[in-house]
Amino acid sequence: MTETPEQLRARAEQIDTKFFDDFEKRGGAFGDRSFDFEKLAVDCSHKGFQTLTYLNGGALVAIPTAMAFFKADVSTGNVLLTAAAFILGLLLVVLSQGAAFFTMATRAEGQELFAWEQFNRIAALQFPQGTPTNVDRTRMAQQNRDAAAGRNRRSNVWRYGGLFCFGLSLLAFVAGCSWGAITVMTAKQKVETSRERG
Repeated sequence: MTETPEQLRARAEQIDTKFFDDFEKRGGAFGDRSFDFEKLAVDCSHKGFQTLTYLNGGALVAIPTAMAFFKADVSTGNVLLTAAAFILGLLLVVLSQGAAFFTMATRAEGQELFAWEQFNRIAALQFPQGTPTNVDRTRMAQQNRDAAAGRNRRSNVWRYGGLFCFGLSLLAFVAGCSWGAITVMTAKQKVETSRERG
């Protein structure tokens, strides 16, 4: 006995609903944990941005204080080079924050497209299999899915770019501290040597 179009549609809808119910039972906990870890990652990155901003900004402000404290006669070029490292570190933090924004915004767009995919798949089930409306809605659902996958790939590019800038900012801070310390210690040794000779 062949199915009527209405029976076929009802059976397809039941299969589709059962699939997503089963998936939610088996995979829902993993999805929830994934979301929890993503929230923790966002929180950690926010704190990391704050820390790098404080480190580079604080070091930039501390340069004159360190020079005065050690009574170091340091060339302007060395002071500017040290300051440039901290300024570069601050600019890299801003770039990292921009990349983080675009990562999250692009992922939000991807999730919206996944939601539209489900809308179109459900809409396709409302019409008999193979009818123009069913085929059109199924095609639209696949287009939404492909576009969402593209957004996720793009968000990964932003994420890796942000991590790269974050790492460079930390390196700029270390380089600025190292160069500043070497400059101050060298200047201090010169002062001590000239005192010993005098």
